[in-house]
Amino acid sequence: MCRRFIRARRAPRACNGTLARVLICAAALVVRPVAAQTEAPPPGVAGASVTATLRFFAVGDLPYGESEVAPLQALLAAAAVQAPPFIVHLGDIKSGSSPCTDEQLQTIAGLFRAVAVPLVYTPGDNEWTDCGRRAAGGLDPRARLARVREVFYGDPGVLRLAALGVTQAGEHFPEIYGFVIDEVLFVALHVVGSDNGYDADAPAAMAEFRARDAANRDFLTRAVASPQGRDARALVIMIQADPLFDGGRGPRGFRGFKAQLVDLMSHFPGPVLLIHGDTHQYRHDHPLLDPARGTPFERFTRVEVPGSPIVGGVWISVDPQAAEPFAADPVYAVSLDAAPAE
Repeated sequence: MCRRFIRARRAPRACNGTLARVLICAAALVVRPVAAQTEAPPPGVAGASVTATLRFFAVGDLPYGESEVAPLQALLAAAAVQAPPFIVHLGDIKSGSSPCTDEQLQTIAGLFRAVAVPLVYTPGDNEWTDCGRRAAGGLDPRARLARVREVFYGDPGVLRLAALGVTQAGEHFPEIYGFVIDEVLFVALHVVGSDNGYDADAPAAMAEFRARDAANRDFLTRAVASPQGRDARALVIMIQADPLFDGGRGPRGFRGFKAQLVDLMSHFPGPVLLIHGDTHQYRHDHPLLDPARGTPFERFTRVEVPGSPIVGGVWISVDPQAAEPFAADPVYAVSLDAAPAE
């Protein structure tokens, strides 16, 4: 059996099928040619001339089980063939009820290390917040977060972020970082599901939440106010959690972040993209409301990537001058022995 990758506006019905068996066949890959770019600037260098649309690939909420590991590897390998400057993984590298183990972290680290381009990773709640669940091992979430930081950010060979010229928030928050490519500012923040780790009945959880929330807020503020931020033509923010724009003020763990997004729109003049995972449903919309007008900020776009049990991702094309500055092109892995999607 050979596997192909198709683009569709909704997840194909055949995506579940026999995903455990994967073989990549070059002739079966459906790819879009990448526009030529002359004298491409080194990653992380701002202010360079741009002659082609910047494109990158993003996935999240994968893999949730052993049967999804090989399909995810195939999906990432197919994306890397198109030579994007990096690939994004938006967290949740396991299911919330599966055991939290060092072996599982090392397995995913090995998968990331094998990708041919830098891997921009932001942690999800399943990696650490939810490890306190009995089914996940009943472990200390803060201890698991320390291991996530050690495995993925302590070894520079796993993500290879240095190739992007990243600036990190500091040694205590290596997972909060930013970089500039083609005058587009990218910021990875640590905002996770499960109410972002907010638990008013757990002093240790609240101490961790407050410190991380402050680090996120401070880093985003400084990144936008930096010389590279002021010169940026567009801003891309990457997190794991769905901050629940449809829920009004919503859970307390997301309120400060959403308030900062609203404030950001009055300080950053260009288009802004928030890309996240969490609910496993592909979305491409404008959910952030301008409280002064009661209507959405048209300059603010949200893309949510699909997730388990669907093995898929989204190509993002960034063109700040286009009518749609952040074009989204979802891609799903579909077994060739399954019925074609409509």
